[in-house]
Amino acid sequence: MPRYEYDAEASERLQTDVVHEVHTNPAPVPRWVDAMRRFNAIDDQLARRILALHRDCGTGDGECDSGMDRVPITRSATWGCETTAAIADHFGVQYTLGREN
Repeated sequence: MPRYEYDAEASERLQTDVVHEVHTNPAPVPRWVDAMRRFNAIDDQLARRILALHRDCGTGDGECDSGMDRVPITRSATWGCETTAAIADHFGVQYTLGREN
């Protein structure tokens, strides 16, 4: 079950309450590997260049990770950043929490 965290900084900046859903269980490694295979199959050159820039996002070493603790991407429950998530959505690549069947 996900938990929620109040984001005081964003709430103050946006003048509204901002709450983030936090997943405590990472997606299974086979799901991550499958998602990476589908990313590697994308032949759009612009998307591939953007993915190369954001490949490490979510690990603590990526372009979008300022101030973040280092975490292996395989322990993540979501895409590393909004840019990667947008490309994944556009090309239909899924990497979400759920039960393994």
